[in-house]
Amino acid sequence: MYNRNLRKPSPNKNIYKFASRKNRSTVMCESGLEFDACFHLEFSPSIASFESQPTGIEYQADNKVRRYTPDFKIVKDTGEIEYIEVKPERIHSTKKFCYEFEHKRAAYSALGFKLILVSEKQIRSDKLLSNLKILHRYASTNLSELHKLALTHIQKFKSLSIRQLAIKLGILICDCIAACALLIGIGAVKADLESDFLCEHSLLNEA
Repeated sequence: MYNRNLRKPSPNKNIYKFASRKNRSTVMCESGLEFDACFHLEFSPSIASFESQPTGIEYQADNKVRRYTPDFKIVKDTGEIEYIEVKPERIHSTKKFCYEFEHKRAAYSALGFKLILVSEKQIRSDKLLSNLKILHRYASTNLSELHKLALTHIQKFKSLSIRQLAIKLGILICDCIAACALLIGIGAVKADLESDFLCEHSLLNEA
């Protein structure tokens, strides 16, 4: 096993930095696709923590020993550990990639772990990714009295639109969206992030 160091300067690397509240650290990524995957990992309630470019392994293919480092290691809320490889469609659909990936998957299975392939289509779902980026924008904000009051209203009425909540709070729609983004991000409030973009008509539900 071995480790790659993305923090080591290199003129051939475009390194992306993702500020993770969940991990209380900065996650280094080698591609824009990996960076976008971080938004999903950050706000998935079933994932307790994640890291990029974890310790790699050696595996055999074509009678050769090869090295491989997955894109992410995730620790689930159950304590289970899984590894993730993210790839664009043009790569993961090729015969060469499929052949090599099956050998990698088998090597991880032998170690007692799952290696999961996540496609660009899954990561870059337009509405969901856009909404997750809004949650991330306000993730560093601390809970204020406004957040607590908003949560009290949602718990009282069970279900409210952002517009209805803004009226009850006496604040602008944009400020209400910002407040709700934090509450959704920490799991205090539920909202459908896949069907439509987060807006005044989005429905908020008690978590």
